[in-house]
Amino acid sequence: MEAKLAFPQDSPPLSILSAAKIAGVSLTMDPSLVSGSAPTLPLGSGDFIHGVNTILRYIARVASVSSFYGQDAIQAAYVDQWLDYAPVIRSGSEFEAACSFLDGYIASRTFLVSYGLSIADIVVWSNLAGTGQRWESLRRSKKYQNLVRWFNSIAGYSDTLDEVVSAYVGKRGIGKSPAPSLKEKVPDSNQNTSSPEVDLPGAKVGEVCVRFAPEPSGYLHIGHAKAALLNKYFAERYKGRLIVRFDDTNPSKESSEFVENVLKDVETLGVKYDIVTYTSDYFPKLMEMAESLIKQGKAYVEDTPKEQMRTERMDGVESKGAFGMLQILIP
Repeated sequence: MEAKLAFPQDSPPLSILSAAKIAGVSLTMDPSLVSGSAPTLPLGSGDFIHGVNTILRYIARVASVSSFYGQDAIQAAYVDQWLDYAPVIRSGSEFEAACSFLDGYIASRTFLVSYGLSIADIVVWSNLAGTGQRWESLRRSKKYQNLVRWFNSIAGYSDTLDEVVSAYVGKRGIGKSPAPSLKEKVPDSNQNTSSPEVDLPGAKVGEVCVRFAPEPSGYLHIGHAKAALLNKYFAERYKGRLIVRFDDTNPSKESSEFVENVLKDVETLGVKYDIVTYTSDYFPKLMEMAESLIKQGKAYVEDTPKEQMRTERMDGVESKGAFGMLQILIP
């Protein structure tokens, strides 16, 4: 049975309509309330709930979408914070400041809360879409590329979102928002809103040691930068140590020039390391451990010619040439 959502004709609650579409909650529209009235939704018990955020929280709780209201109480609190903040977007004087804030916040995130779609994303998306031509102009200008990327991503979750926007949003947007002050509703500026939300399960502050281990056979590329910055993030988050360890096991392709440039690039990235080491520093220990494994029968020395080894590996043939070297290494 569909519930009848009542609202003023001049200010349809786009966030409720969009959230209901994504959540799988069936609503029929009743734009009969007088201007300025709060949306009203009847419940099966014969009671009613009133107000945009009250109805949104109800939809989030009954949604067919997993974790639409967050996965725990903390995430639910973050969702609530975004529901309170969203009206700021439709405050004419603070619209662009809100876009700037959102662009920075979403820079390293896919969703507003945790790692999945929540009603917070739908509500903020709806309020942006609800400004009509003002948002579309910014969207085309590519001024806020992170925000545009996020907006397009959320729109991609359901074609019905565009249908809702087309049905209720004109070029100038919809309704007037009783938006609270931007300063009151922006999340705490002391939070590091540009950092990705990544944890190491079981990690303890002060006990984490991470390693960035490039091979000094070339210059750093984007993949190296990503790995270096991720190690930097964990070292700083857990007040641990970061080791730059050069994997110098292929002398024919390596040089001191690459070592110097890697260290220079690491510093340019803002990565502060505690120590620089080389795999070759540990060769004696590695040999000792290898010999120990051989003596225990847990490893062997392979002396099969390279081309033969490649063929046998492809054919799944077990090695037969390994044991001639054992007596040389281990009398």
